[in-house]
Amino acid sequence: MASIKAINSSAHGRVKIKSNPSFIQSKNKHFAPVVVQEFIGASKEFPIVFIKDAETGRFNAVVLLGLKPQENLFFDEKSWRGNYVPQALTLYPFVIHQAEGNDKALLCVDEDSPLVNETAGEAFFDEKGVQKSWLTAKGEAIVNYVDNTSITQNFIKLLLSKELLMPQTLSLNLAGQDEYTLDGLYVINEQKFNTLSDGEFAELRKTNALPAIYAVLMSMQCINQLIQRQSTK
Repeated sequence: MASIKAINSSAHGRVKIKSNPSFIQSKNKHFAPVVVQEFIGASKEFPIVFIKDAETGRFNAVVLLGLKPQENLFFDEKSWRGNYVPQALTLYPFVIHQAEGNDKALLCVDEDSPLVNETAGEAFFDEKGVQKSWLTAKGEAIVNYVDNTSITQNFIKLLLSKELLMPQTLSLNLAGQDEYTLDGLYVINEQKFNTLSDGEFAELRKTNALPAIYAVLMSMQCINQLIQRQSTK
């Protein structure tokens, strides 16, 4: 259970954050969120798909880390087993909180994270209570990620306006295992994309959406890479 608290020198003067080479928070996660600025880099290693929040109806972009719930094929206790790390994983255990109607954003930390302690790692503040530069940089990175999340939502809204997202169920039959399905996923409808009118295609080009769309389509080839990882784990 997360315990998100705003960072301040009085409450967190002695707090440190351990290094996180394995991205421990992803151990039992079979997907991780990504923003559109990551699509090209992430597409070389992960399938990029979309999932729909059952409560809000909002679509989010994610990469598949595994082929089954609670399976992360890139996780290892010592270090990450991939060349690319989704940006969201690098921000843990920090978040930005902004109260409704308030322009001021607060840098917060999950106090229940196993990375939070008072003996090992990077300290939040120096002996004089001044915030360390690395923590300031982390806050800036999170603000930038939040901004990119908004841009990603605009990209997804554009896909929806062109009816380019469609549900996709993956039926998998791995060696030595019973056949099973991974559902709840949405992908770009390549056939519909290829039949867009010249005007619609031009709109996607003008909004710089085409590189991201092509990256998503190309990323689906990575499903075979996940199958190979799964069979050799």
